[in-house]
Amino acid sequence: MYSHVPECQLTTYYYVGFAYLMMCRYQDGIWVFANILLYIQRTKNMFQRTTYKYEMINKQNKHMHALLAITLMMHPMSIDESIHLQLQEKYGDKMLHMQKGVPQVYEELFSYFCPKFLSPVVPNYDNVHPNYHKEPFLQQLKVFSDEVQQQAQLSTICSFLKLYTTPVAKLAGFLDLTEQEFRIQFPVFKHKMKNQVWTSGITTLDDEFQSASEVDFYIDKDMIHITDTKVARCYGNFFTCQIHKFEELNRTLKKMGHRP
Repeated sequence: MYSHVPECQLTTYYYVGFAYLMMCRYQDGIWVFANILLYIQRTKNMFQRTTYKYEMINKQNKHMHALLAITLMMHPMSIDESIHLQLQEKYGDKMLHMQKGVPQVYEELFSYFCPKFLSPVVPNYDNVHPNYHKEPFLQQLKVFSDEVQQQAQLSTICSFLKLYTTPVAKLAGFLDLTEQEFRIQFPVFKHKMKNQVWTSGITTLDDEFQSASEVDFYIDKDMIHITDTKVARCYGNFFTCQIHKFEELNRTLKKMGHRP
């Protein structure tokens, strides 16, 4: 029902995408944000006649671009080219700083574009803390900041792993870490790159864990061995399907008396 009212649809996608972000289901969050932003991009002209709708959509559009930028930095993956260009235009500099692991940029974007939080706990009205209204937000910010801190080195590690097979000590030296500290990051990388992803089922009970990393590795003694896990797209099936469609169209046109 929410899809019949554009404002409701945008708001629903915003909160669902944010919920996925906080649940560390980054792949689903990216899918939600990218799809609704693409919808806004294609239908924005429809709302220009109504001022309040246009302003509301612009505001939601800005919020979701920022949250998508955060989510992509936490879990890099491919998105629609037009959305990617918009992100680079709006938050290119901030994304560069986030990629380098600057936590202040993450916290700045999160603080400005996250929803308003309410506490489910009734306060003690006899002794209310002056900043009680900020506590729900600070709690969510702490959870988010802890997750960012845990993943601070992962994007850099991933970029090095894509290059070549190398000794553990050598790669640790590139990252200014001891060998022991670097070995600790390996299970963290494996764990964080495996997301719970919504599948084609009807309910969220049909979710499954999938690895979205384009590289995989294993350690044999002191050597890191890299395996490329990116699956090549099968273009043959796509072209075969299109050929069959055109053949069916030609047969239909002949029956109607038209030249193919």
